[in-house]
Amino acid sequence: MPDINLLPPEYREKEKFKLSRVIIILFFVLLVFGTAYLYYYLELQIDYKEQQLSAMRSELAAIEKVIKEVKDLEKDKKVIEDRIAVIEGLIKNQSRLSRILGEFSACILDEVWVDNLNLSANQTLDFTANTFNNYLVAKYMLTLKDSPIFDNIELAYVRKTKIREEERDVDIVNFKLSGIFIPKKLE
Repeated sequence: MPDINLLPPEYREKEKFKLSRVIIILFFVLLVFGTAYLYYYLELQIDYKEQQLSAMRSELAAIEKVIKEVKDLEKDKKVIEDRIAVIEGLIKNQSRLSRILGEFSACILDEVWVDNLNLSANQTLDFTANTFNNYLVAKYMLTLKDSPIFDNIELAYVRKTKIREEERDVDIVNFKLSGIFIPKKLE
């Protein structure tokens, strides 16, 4: 059967290309939809990754804060350990000084008043005291020399003064002694 087309020739050409135009237009429409889909998909992925990044940054900030607190606690721990060491040393020295003062006070006569007591690291001892007369100074020196915890007791000076008390003059003798302290061994 012959193909009869009564349309003018310009329309005939258009009809001829209609199927290919539809395919091309359909291709471009699919391309636009595909591009739009890909664009929105990638935008969603970027938003999701940005949310993950902000969550990780907030977690990192929280972890850095915890790390800073841990470092601060470590510094505080070191300071406290140093203070504990100092306190333990003071307690140790306090017990040593308490023993020394206890042993020293056991040798003091009732008539002698100690003004100043110095004990150096090499166990040398010097002190100033007051009493009523030179006899008590000599008696106190002998008491210290007879004690096993003192050695090499020497008299540095003696000064005699008079003070007025209740309408009579009282002699006060100020003296200084030095020597070596020999602490007892702790059992």
